[in-house]
Amino acid sequence: MPHIRVRGLPFEDLESISDTLVETLADLTDTPNSHFTLEYQSSLYLAVGGASPAYPFIEILWFDRGPEVKAKVAQAIDDLVRPLIEAGQDITTLFQDLKGSDYFENGEHF
Repeated sequence: MPHIRVRGLPFEDLESISDTLVETLADLTDTPNSHFTLEYQSSLYLAVGGASPAYPFIEILWFDRGPEVKAKVAQAIDDLVRPLIEAGQDITTLFQDLKGSDYFENGEHF
């Protein structure tokens, strides 16, 4: 934990920044890098009229670390992803704060 899901970015682009992304977020959150899971999700975006270009959407499931850390993590993600996309394209980062009482690992409460 944290678990990071990424869609709307080519796999090769995510792979190219994966080490730096995990190391940077581990540093910002004071969490060992081995606790991170990075998941690539292939997706198709649709809008009125059919297929639509994708934009990077990064979802972070974690135990809340406060608004300051969230802002730093979001900025770090933007800094890493921005060079990989077209100018002016959006990057969305969504935080899903988990409650410890809802988290189990190997069938046991964490």
